[in-house]
Amino acid sequence: MENDFNKAEWSFFVTALKEEARDVLWKVGSSADPETLLKSVMPDLQDLGPRSEDTETRTQEEIWAQVRSLLLKAAYETRPYCIKCGECCIKGSPTLDVEDIRLFESGRLGPKDVYTVRKGEIVFDTVHEQSFINDKERIKIRETPGEKSCIFFQKGNRECVIYDDRPVQCRIQECWNPERQDVSEQARPLNRKDLFESTDQIWKVIQRHEEKCSQENFSREISRLGATKGQTVEKVIELLSFDNHVREFIGERMGIGPEILALFFGRPMRDFLEYYGLTVDQDNDETFTLRPVSNPESD
Repeated sequence: MENDFNKAEWSFFVTALKEEARDVLWKVGSSADPETLLKSVMPDLQDLGPRSEDTETRTQEEIWAQVRSLLLKAAYETRPYCIKCGECCIKGSPTLDVEDIRLFESGRLGPKDVYTVRKGEIVFDTVHEQSFINDKERIKIRETPGEKSCIFFQKGNRECVIYDDRPVQCRIQECWNPERQDVSEQARPLNRKDLFESTDQIWKVIQRHEEKCSQENFSREISRLGATKGQTVEKVIELLSFDNHVREFIGERMGIGPEILALFFGRPMRDFLEYYGLTVDQDNDETFTLRPVSNPESD
């Protein structure tokens, strides 16, 4: 280490590490001693330390990002149990397991608290921080509008209001253990069939809508739209119109709002147009017009 850079630089680095260790331990709610935390990861930290100017290729920001990541992992390991820190809650709401149907039966969860993520939708994985195509239907608790936080997480006192009756995913997820964060394959996701198959009339409407407006059908028609240079635009408009009509009809007939409709039918199809660089205008006579999203820089 002393051959890589001078002692003054190393002394400054160690002082900064101590402050960083304190911040990280506070963040994860651990009562561990900062010095003890640093000693436990010192060999790895030395490998991350700044090198001589002629061999260093990383920026200061990149070095400290690596250091913080290492300290954060080590800090979580100092308290292998849930302390209600809220880190899981602010990164996204949970997907429900089939066992969580009990939460609906007990009244802990209601139709307005959840929505459907249909097979084929583009979704964001908060654990791996990347987008992917959803491989199976899921029911997910809503998130605070404009944020990723679960609706049941109270920021003021950093509490989950349904903690004692929280979903299976919340119970088995261990944010302090990166090796256990991916729990998606450990359980069978709850879906609309589990909730609505016994309600014959509603279930038939859901099935009819899915047959016509599946994400597979939508993606196929969007692809054809590009391949035919817009000549098949009416096929896309037909799907958007049908999706919109079903939502309006059921909403008016049953007297329900968009929250419950998002459980019945998933997110409106028009919401997915942005992924393809498109948007749609709706006239008063219910006519839809599809157009590319305008680029502000080109206006």
